Amino acid sequence: MKYYKSIKNYFFYLTIFLLNILKIKSNSFNESLEIVAQFNVISFKTDTGIKECEKCMPAGIKLSKNGTIFCSFPRWFDDVIATIGKYNKENNYFEPWPSLEINQLHEKSDPSGINSVLGFEIDDEDNIYILDQGKINNSAALEGSIKLLKYSLNSSTLLKEYKFNAEIADLKSSFLNDIVIDKNKNLAYISDSGISIDDNISHYKPGIIVLNLNTSTSHRILTNHFSVWPDESFWLHIDNKPVKEEKQMLTGADGIALSCDGEALFYCPLTGRMIYSILTSDIENFIKEGKEIKVYNAFKKEASDGLLASSKGSLYMTGIETGSIYISYEVEQDLLRFDYKNFDGYIGNVSSMWPDTLAMHEGYLYFVTNQLNNFPHNISYKNPKNGKYNFAIMRFSVGNDDSYIKGCSGFGGNWGIGSIIIWICFAVIILIVLSFVLMGSNNQEEVIDKHMNLGIKDD
Repeated sequence: MKYYKSIKNYFFYLTIFLLNILKIKSNSFNESLEIVAQFNVISFKTDTGIKECEKCMPAGIKLSKNGTIFCSFPRWFDDVIATIGKYNKENNYFEPWPSLEINQLHEKSDPSGINSVLGFEIDDEDNIYILDQGKINNSAALEGSIKLLKYSLNSSTLLKEYKFNAEIADLKSSFLNDIVIDKNKNLAYISDSGISIDDNISHYKPGIIVLNLNTSTSHRILTNHFSVWPDESFWLHIDNKPVKEEKQMLTGADGIALSCDGEALFYCPLTGRMIYSILTSDIENFIKEGKEIKVYNAFKKEASDGLLASSKGSLYMTGIETGSIYISYEVEQDLLRFDYKNFDGYIGNVSSMWPDTLAMHEGYLYFVTNQLNNFPHNISYKNPKNGKYNFAIMRFSVGNDDSYIKGCSGFGGNWGIGSIIIWICFAVIILIVLSFVLMGSNNQEEVIDKHMNLGIKDD
């Protein structure tokens, strides 16, 4: 009996130790959250000095190989100095990229410049893919202004231009939102929210655009499909207030992510609480032979504005209703298991300021917060509502995980070897519980119940 008692004591303290390890691991993301940059108002360096831009809202974010931050500033209003900029950390301002002139060609009614950018991507060779919405201040886009531009970050030179005709991107009802790149197949997948300039839901045309970067040919898929369509029954609330009091905020396909192996595409409308996925092989068969694309769906906790798949098989997602970042592990290992999967493991309350786009660089996940729900009329540039700042760039550590653009590395979850340790911990705990049952545990079991909430009772 003394032997059994000593073994039980050993198991008891080992269990408490392992539970504390799990608790520390689950809190590590929030503990590593840090503010990279914060702004009351966005400033740009111009030829005549530093200028503040009250109509500039940071939306997209990506990082180059050396860690330089780039952000997009969509031209949803006039007086946006530049629609894409390079962050100058030392002086806390942005530099128009690749030049101020190219960012302002629209003022001469020249569609060849960079008109309005929301989504963009940077690959592992420091090429930047700039998705030009074309539309400025909610006006119809000029012919030739809706396009994808591929630049070299190292030389700031234009490498290739891909234009979309009206069948692919309508001048009035397209709203090119975000982009992912399959570098192995040389394809780009683009989410089109399909918001019409008259904001009439009957004129919406959301869908997904597939662009072959070798041949410059493009195709639309899932146009007006339920999976890209905004949920018309859903009212988006932040801080217990509707984002639009007079009417719903209706936005179709928004966030988009590609698995690191290029086999699965994830996307979600902003308006709604569902996320969807399709096999890229189904897309290929649809384009070649017109075969059906099967859509898999899963629940998410709340409305989302940004998705990002990782090199270790995880899917990160912003939660704009509560200011959270959600994580789902190993979603791309078996897409059939994705069907009706409930997203959990979220990083709670990172910001109450609309976390938007996601990026990864050297073990950190970056994101922008921009108060889109308040921008621009309910923002005070001198006295921010939260008392600190209006816009921010934040990041937190994700261990040795990285962006999908780097390809797949390791297996299972974003913790690498840490994920293996977690599974071992769970296995040991299960064995401990079984041993207590077999040995007829006594009052120590109540302490275990308190920590583990398993509610095990002996007969």
